[in-house]
Amino acid sequence: MASRDIWSHGSGRQLPDLLGSALMALLLRTDDARPAYFCSPWITNFTVARNAFRDFEFLLPDLSDQEAISFADYLVHLARSRPVRMVSTAQAVSLAFLQSPGLRSSGVEHRLAGDGFHEKGILAPGFYLEGSMNLTHNGVYVNGEKVTYHAESDSDGEGRIARAYLEFNRRWELLERQ
Repeated sequence: MASRDIWSHGSGRQLPDLLGSALMALLLRTDDARPAYFCSPWITNFTVARNAFRDFEFLLPDLSDQEAISFADYLVHLARSRPVRMVSTAQAVSLAFLQSPGLRSSGVEHRLAGDGFHEKGILAPGFYLEGSMNLTHNGVYVNGEKVTYHAESDSDGEGRIARAYLEFNRRWELLERQ
């Protein structure tokens, strides 16, 4: 799939469905151990995917009885197979999410950027999702957002992902020194 722009206009399923599909497909990527980055000034828990019919029983067997897969539960599961790195700010809601007991004990890493940090995106092997969406319920389901999905299978997307990994890795190292 080539890169694609999504305008959510504060409603509809296109953005949540794309996000859920990309994240679930990432669970299948065992050929590439690069970290998954989740960057947003505001991060909270939200539903990543509906699971009322046990659609994700194969991918998430320990969550198969849940009607919805939460972002926190997804991250805990993802951290079992690859490094998960989160970058956010010291906003109260973000800190509460990042310091929740389930995430802390799972190996999900996080670093805090300064108050001027405004970058939003998800970078992982196979895709890069960038745009105006915060990683919150409102960002995914309520607010009007514009995001661009870059697929690794597209030559332009492959280059964007490679450049994004250089930048995200650089920022991650810089935040460690602060």
